[in-house]
Amino acid sequence: MDDKKACPAQMETERFVSLISSQDPEKMEPDNSWSDLRPEILSLILSILSLSDSSNFSATCPSWKSICPPFPPPTGSLLSKLPYLMTLNGSNCKFFQPLCNEMYQKEISELKNARIRFSKYGWLLMSHGESSMFFFHPFTMVKIELPDLPTRNHFQNICFLSRPTSSDCMVIGISSHTPEWTEFCIIKRGEDKWTYQDMGTSIHFIISDASPELCDGKLYCLGEAGNLGVLDLSNNIGWTSWEVCSKPLSTRSCHKFRQNFMVKCDDGMLVVSVTHEDRCVLVEKCHLPEMFWEDVESLGDKMVFVSHGASLLEDAVEKGMANKIYFPKFHGESGVFYSLDTEMYHSIVGNYSCRTSFNLAEQLSCTWINDIKYSGNLLSTVQKW
Repeated sequence: MDDKKACPAQMETERFVSLISSQDPEKMEPDNSWSDLRPEILSLILSILSLSDSSNFSATCPSWKSICPPFPPPTGSLLSKLPYLMTLNGSNCKFFQPLCNEMYQKEISELKNARIRFSKYGWLLMSHGESSMFFFHPFTMVKIELPDLPTRNHFQNICFLSRPTSSDCMVIGISSHTPEWTEFCIIKRGEDKWTYQDMGTSIHFIISDASPELCDGKLYCLGEAGNLGVLDLSNNIGWTSWEVCSKPLSTRSCHKFRQNFMVKCDDGMLVVSVTHEDRCVLVEKCHLPEMFWEDVESLGDKMVFVSHGASLLEDAVEKGMANKIYFPKFHGESGVFYSLDTEMYHSIVGNYSCRTSFNLAEQLSCTWINDIKYSGNLLSTVQKW
């Protein structure tokens, strides 16, 4: 027998075969064999079906209608290719899957009263109190504590640039105390203290709550006025220069924005903005390195998931999901998306649609999280930074 560790896909296959093998055909009535299948088997089957097939699955019989896909999803399944919206309330974590409009709950005591600041690679960057920050992986239950901040945690935005377990991981906190000066606070993997640096420009800049994005060694930060700030990290010192670019896009001068989200795309940055007065959605793209803006009327076969903890651009796994923006908003128990085709908000389940989002419930302490992996760990383990 091969002593090598089985890959996740192989483990899921073996699990499925084991469940099928454990089903005793002699104890099943011939006329009811399909409806009498064990819930674990039906759940695994459901996890690999398309959206239309999932609807047919649920309509087969009453017992099948109550079946939910497994969580976390099996590796390689359709659901594993999509992010989940994670919301945090105290220690209660909820994970929402937009494809099947399912909500899963998990108590994580390590996150009690903590705040989600950023998410990437399946990891959360959390703050607790005035000076404590830590990484946490909600599926492997691994925690990495960062050195305490020497001053109060006042970052308006914060991010990390690679996996927390990698040797080149760097955490960057950003604050705009005045329009002329931006403060950066950086700590690298293995360091025991944070380094602060104030950097100024002639162009006024107040950072927005859109998550910064890294591209070709430069960290792009979106300002409240629609301009971009660029922090050069290419020399591996931590910072080289801070430059603020003016905002050449005319549509930004005639709207006041309530929310801004930014996500990296193939050749630039995609910005999703929600206006303050009527909650209209505008999508724009900044081409890099030329730094010119253009309106975006279609995402093509892409879909965008936006939140202040993380925004993601993904390939549409289903035809009906393309050219849509998934917000952390709900209409009753249904998730909500914005369609660029109809220029309206729609519920995932039901027939709700509206041009504004005033009647929708918005989740605040949340983030989209991907790279979800199953782990049998029930207790958290702490690793060194």
